[in-house]
Amino acid sequence: MKTLTGKVRAVRRVFLKLDREIATFQRDTRLHCLSGCGECCKKPDIEATPLEFLPLALSLYDEGKAESVLHEVRSNTGVCHAFRPHITSFGGLCHVYPDRGLICRLFGFSARRDKEARPELVTCRLIKEQQAEAYEEARVMIAQGKHVPVMSNYYSLLSGIDPDLARFYPINEAMARALEVVLAYYAYRRRRRPRRRAETAPA
Repeated sequence: MKTLTGKVRAVRRVFLKLDREIATFQRDTRLHCLSGCGECCKKPDIEATPLEFLPLALSLYDEGKAESVLHEVRSNTGVCHAFRPHITSFGGLCHVYPDRGLICRLFGFSARRDKEARPELVTCRLIKEQQAEAYEEARVMIAQGKHVPVMSNYYSLLSGIDPDLARFYPINEAMARALEVVLAYYAYRRRRRPRRRAETAPA
């Protein structure tokens, strides 16, 4: 059984693998997020797993913010707690980008399996509309065998780390449960001085 820090390291390895695959996919297809967009973060029905927010929860614990952020997340009944909208009606930014969840990394540049188990690109309306040519080219490339990260494959990797923490909840609930796991784990343990780590490259 992995320790909590072992699980966090395992999740970060999954993130790093995915970030590298997405960077390659973006380079080859020319698809990219619009600068300062964040429109996908405004969806009120995003689901995630506590496990994918375990690195964030541990980072917040090391910063002495876990309990206060848990209270804020539990009080948040709207969109993702980590989302910070711009002053204008369009866009926003992730407040915890290096430790964002798996769903945040996958959406836009990954695929789901169709009824015949073929990969089908999942991306946003704005990319489809404003990068229509690149989007269509990407679909053709995938149909011809171009590698694209598949959502279910990555959630299977997470499940292999801890099946109980890989269950889906509304995103703020998943974040709160991750914080509770970390706080409970260190309630009767002393946290060693955390090692400095390199941030994963943004997708």
